[in-house]
Amino acid sequence: MPVYQSSVKEWLDTASGRDFEEAEREAAATELGRMFGAQFLQVGAWGDPDGFLAYPGTARRAVCNDHTGPGVGFVARPENLPVGGQTVDGLLLPHTLELTRHPHEVLREAERVLAGGGRIMVLGFNPISVFGLRRFLSRGAFPPGLNQLVTERRLRDWLSLLGFDVTVSRRYFPALSGGGAARDGIRKLPFSYAAYLVVAVKRVHVVTPLRKLWRNPAKVAGARGLVEPSTRNGI
Repeated sequence: MPVYQSSVKEWLDTASGRDFEEAEREAAATELGRMFGAQFLQVGAWGDPDGFLAYPGTARRAVCNDHTGPGVGFVARPENLPVGGQTVDGLLLPHTLELTRHPHEVLREAERVLAGGGRIMVLGFNPISVFGLRRFLSRGAFPPGLNQLVTERRLRDWLSLLGFDVTVSRRYFPALSGGGAARDGIRKLPFSYAAYLVVAVKRVHVVTPLRKLWRNPAKVAGARGLVEPSTRNGI
């Protein structure tokens, strides 16, 4: 079951939360637009119900969540999806790993339903950031109430073990906005960004069939005058 859901929803309804949502959609739009195929699945409702569904180029798009709500196509736990194996071409986890007690199981389930060569995008908050320090320095943590944050490095390790190749890694929502050399310099540092996105492609395992060994043809009973093939002509 998700944790701290109500406090996160309340934060997303604030001015800061809406600014974050806008920055997140802008960061994710390009990579979501590169997802093609038959089916796109967003596992976990987040913010605007249609915030991400407009971008993928798949024939069908759906949102799965653990409870009903606006824009939710069907209800299921993220670690136990009622979806056939290798049937999804594009999959999005918008902070889903941070809203479950079993993030690794969610990734395993994502690997199961994703087709070979399919893409997965994971959005996550950066715990090693200026914003993340607010968890320790004040009661108004950023984001509020979330304690199960996953670092980008740890996520990349998990994806690699599950058979994914990371192709895109990007950070967004900097701590400082505006121009100036000092601000531009700070924005080049990884810890100045509140969140990150990672895109990975599921590896395709090609099975090469074993070649059958050539055998001498069986002798036909009663057949006379047949010449056995020369070993020089064998393979």
